Amino acid sequence: MPNPVGAALLAATYRTPAGELVVVVDPHAAGDLGPAQYGAVVSTSFRGLDDAVGQLPSGVEVHPRTVVPFVREVLERYGDGALDALEEVSVTQLGGPFQQRAWRAMRGVRAGSVETYAGLARRAGAPGAARAAGTVCAQNLVAPFVPCHRIVAADGLGGYGYGLDTKVALLEHEGVLL
Repeated sequence: MPNPVGAALLAATYRTPAGELVVVVDPHAAGDLGPAQYGAVVSTSFRGLDDAVGQLPSGVEVHPRTVVPFVREVLERYGDGALDALEEVSVTQLGGPFQQRAWRAMRGVRAGSVETYAGLARRAGAPGAARAAGTVCAQNLVAPFVPCHRIVAADGLGGYGYGLDTKVALLEHEGVLL
């Protein structure tokens, strides 16, 4: 997660079908979709600004209440039913090769569908690594743009770092029947 010395990150709170989401953007970063005018999302939280900033390296300067129009527009469209809109936002997060493959694979799970932890492990090239896939879901700093809420246990919902109510709200918004 590159952040030039002295460069401030931007943070704002946006409404989603699952509640208020704080989104932190690095305007100087190139994310998984390549360079974007707004940079890349580097952290999010359904628990507020302190939680979102707490996921970042210490000493990073964050300008709160700085809305990024593109992010706002994407989240509004998602809330209005354009369920694939989240895929348009570029993200970046630090992680090893398996984490990066798993996060890429999560982005391939389309809205309105779910995948099991074992299925995610297969998609990430590590069949048999279902537990590791679950750990990668828990390490995801940019939910719901990397949609870990779409990853479920073979016998039910599994867990979700922001609570099952948030996971259910996102899945129900996307039309997943629970």
